[in-house]
Amino acid sequence: MKIRISILLVFINLISFSQNTDSIASPKKEKKVNFAIIPIVSYNNSFGAQLGLMSNMYYNVRKKDTISPASVVGIMGTYFLNSTYFAGIFAKNYFNEDKWRTNIMFFNGNIEFQTYINYPEIILPFVNEDGVFLDYNTKFNFLLLEAQRKVFQNFYFGLRVSYSYVTTEFETKLIPIPKQKEDLFGVGGIINYDNRDNVLNPKKGMNAKISTFSFLEALGSTSQYHNIEIQANKYFPLTKKSLIMARFYSVISVGDVPFSGQNIVGRDDLRGYSNGKYRANQVYNIQTEYRWNFYKKWGLVAFGGLAVATDNLKADNYSGVLPAVGTGIRFMAIPSRGINVGMDVALGKEDWGLYFRIGEVFSR
Repeated sequence: MKIRISILLVFINLISFSQNTDSIASPKKEKKVNFAIIPIVSYNNSFGAQLGLMSNMYYNVRKKDTISPASVVGIMGTYFLNSTYFAGIFAKNYFNEDKWRTNIMFFNGNIEFQTYINYPEIILPFVNEDGVFLDYNTKFNFLLLEAQRKVFQNFYFGLRVSYSYVTTEFETKLIPIPKQKEDLFGVGGIINYDNRDNVLNPKKGMNAKISTFSFLEALGSTSQYHNIEIQANKYFPLTKKSLIMARFYSVISVGDVPFSGQNIVGRDDLRGYSNGKYRANQVYNIQTEYRWNFYKKWGLVAFGGLAVATDNLKADNYSGVLPAVGTGIRFMAIPSRGINVGMDVALGKEDWGLYFRIGEVFSR
């Protein structure tokens, strides 16, 4: 019943948005600046009812630069009835004929969430379940700065810096857990190959990227560990109105990894998992998606994937193989730039998720 209510609210959002988008952007005359705005009224099975707003502004840094993709500045904010909230702003800029790319992001939030604790083996014979969900509260500030330079053909090299301040409190009286406070300063690099025809809504090409972060005590971090992200997206056009994409994604954390530095199965990288049960130092995902523009500005997507989570190569804290499938609807809000708005609903193993978006998955 909750899923049906959420889907109904989504269609109300999209219909109300679509009635105003033609005045925002027209394919007949490209504007210097375009806006995409989508309200969020939904229900999340982990956080409860949700109210929020996402808005993006698209523009070209230099009008005469016809090679660089459209740059984007976005803001978003959302509030859930369980007192979870987060808000932030980001700016992705492409300039000098796409020789330079920069990314700036700042987010602040308060997350009332949960994690899954496995029971020790010694007490397993006396319980009917493998573990229990443990509630926790996380307050955070997060800042990210990135810059990439094209070095040859479609290859970019870059540097990145991040800072986050995170406090986490666990809601348990049986086994008191001290409040965790983390100051995390990260420095790293980027190797990026990108020959997509449109970074905002690709129809063909490939994007493969390796990103690293090292959080070092010498820089003031309270924990010392390393993080590596590996992703590869490949787009296969079928017809003028349909395509298939394939994606591999992994995030690997090694060293003295704090709770806030662990990775969760879910979000875009395996839609269908939203309850936070599968959490570990390393997560690996594969996913495929079919996209079809079935009528004028309207489109449909269908997707599926698999993921595993583990703390190390010895398979400690191994999740097993986690499947997910889902579908979604799209509306072309800014035809001149290929910008879609829409939502996805997905089912995972004993879990589900609902996702609003401006722009396509893995292109944001």
